[in-house]
Amino acid sequence: MHSQLGDATADLLGLCRRLSGVAAPAGNEDRLTAAVVDHLRCGGLEPFVDRLGQIAVGFGPSDGAAVMVTAHLDELGLVVRGVDSDGMLRVHRLGGMPERVLPGLRLLVHTSRADVPAVVGVKSHHLTPSEEKYVARPATDLYLDIGAASDHEAHTAGIRVGDPVTYQPTWDDLGGGRFAGKSLDDRVGVAALLAYVDRLVAEPPSSPVVVAFTTQEEFNVRGTLTLAAKFQPDMVVNLDVAPATDTPDLVGQGSVRLGGGPTLSRLSFHGRGTLGGLIPHPGLVRAVEAAADAASMPVQHDAMVGVITDAAFVTMATAQGIAAVGLGIPVRYTHSPVETAQLSDVAASVELLASLVPRMPSVDLARGAVQITSGGLA
Repeated sequence: MHSQLGDATADLLGLCRRLSGVAAPAGNEDRLTAAVVDHLRCGGLEPFVDRLGQIAVGFGPSDGAAVMVTAHLDELGLVVRGVDSDGMLRVHRLGGMPERVLPGLRLLVHTSRADVPAVVGVKSHHLTPSEEKYVARPATDLYLDIGAASDHEAHTAGIRVGDPVTYQPTWDDLGGGRFAGKSLDDRVGVAALLAYVDRLVAEPPSSPVVVAFTTQEEFNVRGTLTLAAKFQPDMVVNLDVAPATDTPDLVGQGSVRLGGGPTLSRLSFHGRGTLGGLIPHPGLVRAVEAAADAASMPVQHDAMVGVITDAAFVTMATAQGIAAVGLGIPVRYTHSPVETAQLSDVAASVELLASLVPRMPSVDLARGAVQITSGGLA
């Protein structure tokens, strides 16, 4: 019995490609949930699946300090909010799909019957006034063309208000071990977790470990809360992407680069809307640094405003509080259909997890015992 996703360890790049090609808009992740569950079952595991489509599989004994490692399945997109009389579709954003990249893109509308190809309308360049040529229109001003000439034709094609929309699958193998595709946020993290599962199967941990694949991260970043309520972990490691800043338009805004290895998030803060984020537990910061040293690998530090992950609220999911830390796989052009990553960074994140998680149960999670050795008050 073979998984449709392939061998996570032997073909990590192929796994990333296949995961990228699955449509899993936030709130409608069933296709990817099914594919990951099938993959785990092909490996002899019996995962837990909750009502949100989230997946968890446990390893090791039931007693001891428990660690949960997470990555999210879902992707951002759009939602059909109406159909005009001329057959054009109007949409809302589902998550942070950037309006400035949308005009002219190829999309898929996921109806209850089939996936319907669509293109985002863009005013013909020859007829665009100069004052409009450099303006990004809000998503509510855009329209999707599915080839229908009327609202009746659109409805006959299966289009309904509420249907989710995603980027059409894209994939390019670039030079230097780099690749570009849709939804690498967070399919590269999912790929790394599936490869890490292979390690746990081969060598079961001595303390409880739960590997979890969450949903609706791009919508409300709270799916992890239900899994934390069920499994009551002491610590959480969240693996997501980290926006790379090694392109000409981001000079001076950070130091995260492709090929530099996984990142350790020292601060993530949305800065708007939810006012959510994560300041990692100091003990887990030290554990990540020690794990990277033990594995002889670099780890990049980042502190970013405008970034939010599944770790944003999980610290408050239990009465005792959960110690959490965020790791990232560097990715360029985040939330676009050409997110770009480097295979060595994905592979290094697997190695970092393999070095980090076994040492986490020995981390002292107590707070308040601080010894000031210098720089104190005179």
